[in-house]
Amino acid sequence: MAYFNILIPILSLCFNILTQIFSYKYILKKKLLKSEYLGCLCGFIFLIVCELALGEGSFKEWLFLVFANLIIYACFSYCYFTFINMGETARRIRLLRELYDAPFGLTQEEILKRYNAEEVINIRMSRLLNNGQITLRNERYFVSSPIMLSISKILVLMKLIVLGKESEFEK
Repeated sequence: MAYFNILIPILSLCFNILTQIFSYKYILKKKLLKSEYLGCLCGFIFLIVCELALGEGSFKEWLFLVFANLIIYACFSYCYFTFINMGETARRIRLLRELYDAPFGLTQEEILKRYNAEEVINIRMSRLLNNGQITLRNERYFVSSPIMLSISKILVLMKLIVLGKESEFEK
């Protein structure tokens, strides 16, 4: 049973993925971000339940295993989240697909028409407003979701730890 502890973060990720896919298709009516959050939360709960059910060794050993598995699960979940969003929203991926689909290629002018900076910002702001992550008051935008702010801070911290920088734009 002790070796099962190694599999718990992997099984939790699988539970996360299955929950995310099911909730995206059948429960949350194609709301991608909310389905990703739900999947991550369900995977986290699955991990805790498995750890409580296995509860082997001293409390100190058990707590260490839970903490280690939570970190591993968080990293797996981050990778899954990034994988989904990279294919869904990343401009580089979209641009590569559009270039691939254009049999005669695209000129820079055609590309710039498709990727108008104002339009891109409007789409992102609209998405943030619709998801309740920001609000508009007196023609000014404000963060309305402390959860999203916390998640964004965690993502920046993870980038700093893994990549040694806070943003891909840093040299």
